[in-house]
Amino acid sequence: MRNVRKQTFCLAINSVLIVAILSILSSTATASSSLNIFPPDSKPYGLSYSEHAQNFWKWAYGIPAKDNPINDPTGEKCAYGQSLTNSSVFMLPINNGGLSERTCKVTAGKGLLIPVMQVAISDKEYPGASVEQLSESAKKDQDSVNSLYLKIDDKEYNYQDLLKYRTHTQPFEVIIPNNGVFGIVEGGPSKVVADGFYIITEPLQKGTYQIQFKSSLICTGEECAEANFVQDIKYNIIAE
Repeated sequence: MRNVRKQTFCLAINSVLIVAILSILSSTATASSSLNIFPPDSKPYGLSYSEHAQNFWKWAYGIPAKDNPINDPTGEKCAYGQSLTNSSVFMLPINNGGLSERTCKVTAGKGLLIPVMQVAISDKEYPGASVEQLSESAKKDQDSVNSLYLKIDDKEYNYQDLLKYRTHTQPFEVIIPNNGVFGIVEGGPSKVVADGFYIITEPLQKGTYQIQFKSSLICTGEECAEANFVQDIKYNIIAE
């Protein structure tokens, strides 16, 4: 009897441990797969989507090319210029087109800003252009988008889902350093207009997340920022 009781007791303990482990795994998976996005007409973390888009480009333009996360192939620099800010969102860097896979560490409790498709045009890149011309060029660029896709863990958003997230900003000012991104050699204050499809998520819980976004466009005409553009970016996010 003693052996049977001991065996029964051990089986009960093991069952409790298995249930506890499954519960932990289940809660972690739920936390990751339940990451939602804010509606386009909302004000995530107190700012409109347009204001978040402007902040994204102020950050992206404000870092020299050699340190800029846009040019980072691995994600090692993705927090550059973000770690000391009080922003409620962590901005995922774009690339210069093509395929990228990056791993980023993010502070838990922050949301993600995901630039599924985007353009910004500055008067440093187009000297002498008026803000109206910058705005028209940005609009034409994003009018030419022909594919949009976003996947957050196991949840997918297609072209029709993402169309309503288009954001066209008013002109705003950025400070560009010398030897900046996009071939800008001589920096300084610059007027910018941005357009594109930006997504903002709810705050991250501790855990890991997989984000993939891809998009493309074909633009015709002299005023196009680029004739063709394709990007496909995968992020492994570690929230801690």
